[in-house]
Amino acid sequence: MLRRRSFWIAAAAVAYTAFAALRASGGHGPAWLALLGLPALLALGLRWVERPPRGEDRIEPAARSAAAVCLTGAAMLAAARSGPTGLALIALGNLGAAAASMAALVGLARIAGLGGLLEPPPGTRRLDAAAFASLFWTVAVALPAVSAAAPERAADLDPLLVHYATSAASLGSLTVMLVAIARVRIARRLELGVADRVEAALLLSATALAVGLAAAFVGVAAPESILPVTSAVAAVCVAFCTVAADAAQVSRALRRTLALAALATPPALLAVYAVHEAPRGDLGLRGAPASSVGVAVFGACALCALAGLAAPALARRFAPEGARWLGAFDAATRAAMNPEPEAALEAALSALRDASDAGTAGQAPPALYLLSPPERVTVDRAGYAHTAPAEVPARLIELAQLEPERVLRVEAAEAVEVRRPEVRPLLAWLAERDIGVVALVNDAEGPIGALAIPRGRRASPMTLEEVCGLREVADRLGAVIAVSAMLSGSRGREVAARREAEERAREVSRLERAVAQGAGRFRAIAALLSRPARAAAYSPAARAAIEQLERLGEAGGPVTLLTAPGIDAVAWGAVVHLSSARAGGPLAIVDGAAPVPEGFAQAFAQARGASAGPSGAEGAPPALALWRDPDSSPIEAAKGGTLLILDAQALPAEVQSYLGAALPDDVRLVVAVPQTVDALVATGQMSERLGDRLGDRAVALPSLSSRAEDLRALALDHLARIGVRLRGRPFGLDLRALQAVLDHPWPGNDAEMGAVLLRAALMAKGDVIGERELAAIGFAPQPEPSPQGGAARSEPRRARRRRAEKAG
Repeated sequence: MLRRRSFWIAAAAVAYTAFAALRASGGHGPAWLALLGLPALLALGLRWVERPPRGEDRIEPAARSAAAVCLTGAAMLAAARSGPTGLALIALGNLGAAAASMAALVGLARIAGLGGLLEPPPGTRRLDAAAFASLFWTVAVALPAVSAAAPERAADLDPLLVHYATSAASLGSLTVMLVAIARVRIARRLELGVADRVEAALLLSATALAVGLAAAFVGVAAPESILPVTSAVAAVCVAFCTVAADAAQVSRALRRTLALAALATPPALLAVYAVHEAPRGDLGLRGAPASSVGVAVFGACALCALAGLAAPALARRFAPEGARWLGAFDAATRAAMNPEPEAALEAALSALRDASDAGTAGQAPPALYLLSPPERVTVDRAGYAHTAPAEVPARLIELAQLEPERVLRVEAAEAVEVRRPEVRPLLAWLAERDIGVVALVNDAEGPIGALAIPRGRRASPMTLEEVCGLREVADRLGAVIAVSAMLSGSRGREVAARREAEERAREVSRLERAVAQGAGRFRAIAALLSRPARAAAYSPAARAAIEQLERLGEAGGPVTLLTAPGIDAVAWGAVVHLSSARAGGPLAIVDGAAPVPEGFAQAFAQARGASAGPSGAEGAPPALALWRDPDSSPIEAAKGGTLLILDAQALPAEVQSYLGAALPDDVRLVVAVPQTVDALVATGQMSERLGDRLGDRAVALPSLSSRAEDLRALALDHLARIGVRLRGRPFGLDLRALQAVLDHPWPGNDAEMGAVLLRAALMAKGDVIGERELAAIGFAPQPEPSPQGGAARSEPRRARRRRAEKAG
């Protein structure tokens, strides 16, 4: 508001007028209040007539601009009246009253309707009334302005001419305003919203004129003083009616204003007359005390207060049809809130029947027409519902959809039947059933019925306030019908739902069994893979490693396995997987040393209808493309489980970065690397993203040199599996060969032990492997240490032997 140039122009005009009044009064009097307060009040008024920032605006911009000019003119008149009577201030005040009157007439010609069948006649948009009113005010403004600007030329001019011109202009503009309002009312009385606004403007203007004439007649003020104020007040009332957001609210405000004016105006005028006629404290009555004026004023105020209390009751009498239908719609809306749909429908139709003329002179009762199935529902005097087959014309539903509030009125259809021949069959259908108004009943999907109100003996068209009340009833009935339809078909749907629920329960049970079987298979595979780590875990190092891995597996998050050469990292990674909440999910294993994982590369190729060559061959998919592809990505294969990457530092750098950034939350990451993550990142072998993702949850896997207690069991486990595969029965190990196995440091760990025992098994003739078989493959006990320092080196070997014998 403060950024608009129009506001500052209006505020400058009001401030100039107030400053002129202040200067004429010598810097004293109410002109100070006008100078300080009127621009602020004008700002509030202009803010009120502005277009709302949100929602649909059905008010024409020209009407809003006219209302702003009207408020500015009224403020100028108030500012001019704050100073002493003078020609210049009279000219400025008349200019403000003229601006207010003509702007109100412009806004009256720009009242926007709500649409539908009715369109505003072109004649109601003409501005001839504003042009005619300007003729009156031109003289009323020019005479005092010329007299003030050139007093020597207007010396022979009778001062009464200015007063006569002001009074004539005020009365003339008020008359033009009333005639213009009456013309719009006659031409647009059937348009919803417009009729309410024009009716309110007409009554408020007439009330303002009556009050002004009464005040001038009893001598409260001179006609030239009171009539311009009356004209400005009437203009402001018209402007309010034209730009109010809710036309129904205008009607309600009108009724309250009329009721209050009818009750409070007589005592107020009486009090003003008493004060005016007896300024010294007596009422002109013989023997009356000096305080009689105060008593009269006090009595008038008390009567006005009582009038304010009685105004709401009188306002209801001013409502259309004596508030009969407004009360019925309100009662029907409340009745339709009954939780029982059938009872709610009967109670709502009964409330509407009580307000109608049903039962008198053969009038039809209110009816609810349903579209599917096509039925007509009515209630009798006892409140019982009756249903009969009936159909509603499809064209009636279409026209009602386009009407304001989705309510079709017979008088609106009758007004356009000459121009729109398709309306005539509908009018015949409505007249045959004595229907005056049809309101669509909708649910979430569209129209489901129509609520018909009989025309009866009603002569006046339905107002917007009544239409809004009927709309509320129809919306509530729509909800009731929807609930009733749901209940009527609930039994069949319940049977079908139970049958479907049973079928789905069986399907869920089957899927649960399938999932359980799949999870059992995943667990079995992971348990088989973890067997080498758990089969001989007697040493403290092995037990500590397993406990730490199980603890990290339960906690969640990535785990790093620090592996020495030859250690079977798959078995230890399977231990982490089995300890986690994703033990029932898949365990996907990727060898980072392979350029492209073979199995996943084949899936990548099959998804594209090509053949996958060997790793690194021409035509093999790029590593990053394979990891990103949903058909071949190891990440997709590990969804809901664990992704185990061996030698993760050997993966391509872009794959490592992708893993660090794009690994989803439902995939557990376990990597096996030969060094710590920090060391690999420092040397550039591992991406910083992957390093940040792994963190510091690392476990150093124990080597065989630290597992002396496990060597015998590990060796026998290896030989058992090798024997079963080669000959169908396990191999054994004699004491001397076992001693050699225990004495060997096994720098190659699991891989070296497995290779040595496999080669020895291939050389064995029987089922027991001894020193001869070990010697045949070049594996022999290490020579005794030299006397110089061998004792120190052989001490760990003897310790391992003692621990192994004790464990065995």
